[in-house]
Amino acid sequence: MSTRADDPLIAPWRESAARLVHLLETSADVELSLAVLKQLTRRFGDHGFPGFLKLLLTVAESSNELARRKLADAVALGLRRGDAPSGVLTSWGATRFWSDRQPLHAGMLPGNLLSAPPRRQLDPIEYLTVWFSQRTHRPYLSEAAYHECLLRLVGLFNSSPASRELYPLKIEADLAGIEGAFTRQTRQRLAILVETWKQGQPAAVIAAAAAGAPARSHIWTQSVSGDARENPS
Repeated sequence: MSTRADDPLIAPWRESAARLVHLLETSADVELSLAVLKQLTRRFGDHGFPGFLKLLLTVAESSNELARRKLADAVALGLRRGDAPSGVLTSWGATRFWSDRQPLHAGMLPGNLLSAPPRRQLDPIEYLTVWFSQRTHRPYLSEAAYHECLLRLVGLFNSSPASRELYPLKIEADLAGIEGAFTRQTRQRLAILVETWKQGQPAAVIAAAAAGAPARSHIWTQSVSGDARENPS
């Protein structure tokens, strides 16, 4: 999920992000901004949500503070209404498929009746954390990639006071109310992320605590001072 300037495949992402930034900075309607974000997730499709995350990461690198804040405001609206942009991942029990040799019971539903793994709709932070912490249908996400992506996403969502307040509360509510979506390791990681975020810690500290890695001094300095290779649609 690289967004490096020297990546030869980054140009289309920067062009798509530039169009999104332009729309965000020229629109005064947060409802429209949220609708555009949700339309983008639909265009990427169930298996393309990492592409949407990559687009968010590219916008997060933008110097346009207004666009970053409006994007985070739109996500905050979705969080408040329970309608935030989200992507699909298989749940942690997805490897235990039903067969005609195994009795069918309610605990196996929904999703795996015909050997289809159970699936969950997850917001960007939860999606990234489940992808890193659990076995899913996606290729393995490294700790370095998780840490870097989480750092940028938290910084992006902190651009809006509403998002900064609501996002950890939303994840906290999911931890209390959703059964079967998270493994013990994922729950612990999300709980640490929530606690440090609610404390108002810098994005670098939040990301390092969630990833289980020490905060690097240059990342700390950056956060205090300023803070897949799928094709875009």
